[in-house]
Amino acid sequence: MLLPGVALLLLAWLLAALPLSLAALLLGGVGGGLLLLRLPWLVWPGIALLLPVTSGLKAGPLSVTDLLLAGAIALWFADGVRQRSLRLDFSPLAAWIAPYLAVLLLSSYTAVNLTEAASEVIKWTELLLVVWLVGQTLTPGQSRWLVLALLVGGAAQGALGVYQFLFRIGPDAFVLLGRFMRAAGSFHQPNPYAGYLGLTLPVAVSLALWGWQRLADFVIPGRERSKALAWALLYTGLAGVIGAGLLASWSRGGWLGAAAGVGLVVLARSRRMLMAGLAFLVALLLWGAMGGLSPAMLPAPITERLVDVPAYLGVGIEQIVAQPVTDENFSVIERLAHWLAAERMWETAPWLGVGPGNYAAVYPEVRLPLWEDALGHAHNIYLNVLAETGLIGLAAYLLMWTGIVGWLWQRTRQERLGSWEQALLVGVLGVVAHLTVHQLFDNLYVQGIQLHAALWLGAAVAIANQLPDNRLEE
Repeated sequence: MLLPGVALLLLAWLLAALPLSLAALLLGGVGGGLLLLRLPWLVWPGIALLLPVTSGLKAGPLSVTDLLLAGAIALWFADGVRQRSLRLDFSPLAAWIAPYLAVLLLSSYTAVNLTEAASEVIKWTELLLVVWLVGQTLTPGQSRWLVLALLVGGAAQGALGVYQFLFRIGPDAFVLLGRFMRAAGSFHQPNPYAGYLGLTLPVAVSLALWGWQRLADFVIPGRERSKALAWALLYTGLAGVIGAGLLASWSRGGWLGAAAGVGLVVLARSRRMLMAGLAFLVALLLWGAMGGLSPAMLPAPITERLVDVPAYLGVGIEQIVAQPVTDENFSVIERLAHWLAAERMWETAPWLGVGPGNYAAVYPEVRLPLWEDALGHAHNIYLNVLAETGLIGLAAYLLMWTGIVGWLWQRTRQERLGSWEQALLVGVLGVVAHLTVHQLFDNLYVQGIQLHAALWLGAAVAIANQLPDNRLEE
């Protein structure tokens, strides 16, 4: 009893001696710590909500997100010891991630910069642990709070981005059309910001569609309809704000990824929607073949933004890079130059690559003339993985995501048709679709976004486990 008494006296003295703002912060921290000791699962919704901000705050080489994650692991360990139930059960998704992590460790042997290699290995170790621990420790009811925190965090960033867009908050380099600003949220760059929102939008859309479908089917008793309507409106509002922020980012990769993610969500909801979507696609192609489609149908600024996308997907990259650089083609040629550098990098070490995280370290040896800045990665995750971990690493990476998609698809077919759980799993499939397409033009495993994706995967595992619990919303 002596130690708790001394601690209380010390806390009382600090509250009396410190300025009011610091005392309030201390009191909030102590209260939050006690709450987490009582309910340790709350740390995951907290991380999900704050991740866009805490990932940009550094404490030496670590971000605040890294420190929060370490705290979450410590809470899991302490709670397991206290309840004498400390264990890690088999996780289907962690099992797909582990081989890629093993290849990263193997490839580190070839790395020039071991610090960067270690940083990349730690990043993927964190991702694996988040998927594993969230999937194991959260019940379905608790994971619903995690899902809500992820959506609210995305909507908060979306609202911030719309504010930046309308009121021109940002650097001069991001000015659009002379009167707007490319949104970057708290990520300081539009592309990772768009990636973060794009990895949130499919789930919001899927749950919004679920909410309205539930109302339309008249399966809810009268007294519950107002509650169901409130949830449908909430999910719709969150999706709208997230989508608006994504549009304001002016990120072509983000837009294309969102089209893939949201499109998959719409088509995968049911066999009827899939057939209707395929019929619509065929009609659209026929209409285009007859000359019915025209770029003029889209707003001119958006058409201009997308007009050079085919250059990324075509052949003859060397010829495009050899063109004179202008303001109009700078971004295209810059990325293609880094794609070629990644290809050259891979040719120097075809099997295990140059080492995880070592793209920038090796870049000066393979870069093209005029393009001195390494930019940190190849702006194409597949070429980046190929350059850093070779053919073995790319095979492990593709196998990992193929296995994850297969598991998610299987679980969506096993869940009750039209259930909230199925809507979430379809939304997480949309998250993976966005990641797959957007990363043709970028590397989204930056600024904590990889942990955002890991939280979605962990929530999917927790929901799929179907542990009995009180649910946030029926």
